[in-house]
Amino acid sequence: MDQGIDVLLNHTSIRKYKDLPIDQKTKEIIIKSSQMAPSSSHFQAYTMIEIQNKELRKMFFDISGGQRWIETAPLVILYCADLNRAEQYFEGVDRKVLSNLESYTVAVADAAIAMQKGFLAAQMMGLGGVVVGGIRNDVKTICERLKLPPKVAPLFLLCLGYPDETVGLKPRLPVEAVCHIDGYNNDQDASIHVYNEQVRQYYLERSGGKISEDWSQRCGRLLMAKTRYEVGNVFREKGLATE
Repeated sequence: MDQGIDVLLNHTSIRKYKDLPIDQKTKEIIIKSSQMAPSSSHFQAYTMIEIQNKELRKMFFDISGGQRWIETAPLVILYCADLNRAEQYFEGVDRKVLSNLESYTVAVADAAIAMQKGFLAAQMMGLGGVVVGGIRNDVKTICERLKLPPKVAPLFLLCLGYPDETVGLKPRLPVEAVCHIDGYNNDQDASIHVYNEQVRQYYLERSGGKISEDWSQRCGRLLMAKTRYEVGNVFREKGLATE
């Protein structure tokens, strides 16, 4: 129990890995742990694709903007929202239902929870990793290269390996900003102001004084740098969230 709580409360993204392979048994535990994640109505509306091929790793590296850990991680798994399996095997289903926003939301949530379960299992076995959402810079190419069928959408990569770096904890939002009681509290100015200064100090220290951005500034800049409107267009072409 203590080990599990320690992993949860000390999570960091690890991007540098030792030159050590991940054995098959460990890999199977990670995959099976993903499979044991809770799933809405037991739909299990996700698919995992291990990316071993070097050319495919290079494709993801290029699409993500040069995130080198995609090429160096011993284990890389692509998590996809998957309603194709439901379309093929669920009985008595109006196919329009699988194209509505609710079904898409279920599939994305299923994939995200499955990834987190696998990630936690990996961390508890001494591995570290990072989740890469930058692959959504070009989902069309990914769908074509991996021959993803309709209603299957690539969401993010999980890169895993044995850590070869130590990273300090990144400050999280104050609890009162993200956990409310009996309704939404929109009066968060004071806590966000304090948090912005904490984040600014974190980046100043981590960058040796080169980066001086607070949370509001950094997130605003990153959001506008990767609006990814084309993601919606491609996913709708694949029959997702059209109803």
